[in-house]
Amino acid sequence: MKRRKNKTDSCLNCGRPLDISFDYCPACGQENNDRQISFRELLGDFFANYFSFDSRFGRSIYPFFLKPGTLTSEFMAGKRVHYANPIRLYLVLSLVHFFFLNLSTRERDPGIFQSKNTTTSVLPKPIEDNPDILTLDEIKGDTLLKDSLGGGPSWPINQRDWQVIREMTKDKNEYTVAEIEDAVHNAENTYITRKIVRQIIKLMKADLASVNQYLLKNIPIMMFFLLPVFALLLKLLFRKRLYINHLVHSLHLHSFAFVILTIMWISEIIDMAIQEEYILGTVMVYLLISLKNTYQLKWKTAIGKSILIAFGYSICLTIGLAMEILISLLFY
Repeated sequence: MKRRKNKTDSCLNCGRPLDISFDYCPACGQENNDRQISFRELLGDFFANYFSFDSRFGRSIYPFFLKPGTLTSEFMAGKRVHYANPIRLYLVLSLVHFFFLNLSTRERDPGIFQSKNTTTSVLPKPIEDNPDILTLDEIKGDTLLKDSLGGGPSWPINQRDWQVIREMTKDKNEYTVAEIEDAVHNAENTYITRKIVRQIIKLMKADLASVNQYLLKNIPIMMFFLLPVFALLLKLLFRKRLYINHLVHSLHLHSFAFVILTIMWISEIIDMAIQEEYILGTVMVYLLISLKNTYQLKWKTAIGKSILIAFGYSICLTIGLAMEILISLLFY
C-alpha cells in the first residue's frame, strides 16, 4: 500500500515556512511532504536531473554527438548555462571510460610486463638458462668476481646482481626487499642507483597484474595534464582565440574520445571487439568536423589542421605515457 503524502508547515530542505496548500517550496523547489523517498524515486530523480531534455546534460546530448563543435561554439558565444559544464561532462565520461578500461584490461591482459599469449615475463633477462648456471649460494659467494658470468659490469645492475635478484624473487614471499638489497650490496651504490635497484626488486617481487592496475590507475591523472597541452596545440593554430576557449574545446573533444573508447572496451569485454582503425577513424572525423564548425574553416583547411593536431598530440601522448609509466614505477 502506497504511503500517504503528509504536507508540512515548513520546508524540510531549507526551513522556509510553508502554507498547507503549497505542493512545492517556493524557495528551493523541493516537494512538500514528510515521507521518506523510495529507491525507485531516487533513481528517477537521478535520471531526471541528468538525462531529461530540460536538463543541462540532456540538452547537451544531441549537439555533443551529432553536431561536433556546437557546444564549444555556444560556450564561446556566452551560452554557458543552457548546456552541461564542460569540466563536469569530462569528469563523468572519463570516470565511465576508465572503469570499463580497467575491466577490459583484467579480462585480456595479465600484466603490463607480460605478453598476452604467454606467461613468460618480458622483464630483462641478461642471463640465458643453461645447464651450467650457478646456484644462489655460489652467486652470493664473496670470492665470486662480478663479471664471472660474462658481460662485465653494467648500470644500474650488473650480470651477477641480475642473477641474484632473479633467483631470490622466484618465490615472491621467501625473501624481503631488504634481504635482496643486502645480497646485491645495494647500500654501496649511489642514491639514484639504490632507488632504481630497490624499485626493480619491488617490481620483480610484485604480482604483475597488480603492477598493471597501478599503472592504469595513474593514466587519468596523465590525461588530465594533457588537456591543457592539447589546448596549447589549438592555440598555436588558432591564435586569435582566447586560450580558455581552446581548453573548453579540448574538454569536449576528449570527452567524445572517452565515449568512443568506452564502446571499444565494452565490445572487448563481450567478445565483439571493434577494430581500432574504426575507433581512430571516428575520432578523427569528429575532430575534423569540430574544428570546421568551431573555427568556421573551409574543408581543406580543416583537414590540414586536423592532421597537424593529430600528429602533434600523438607525440605528446607518447611522451606523456612514457613519463607516466616511468614515474609510476619509480614510486610503486
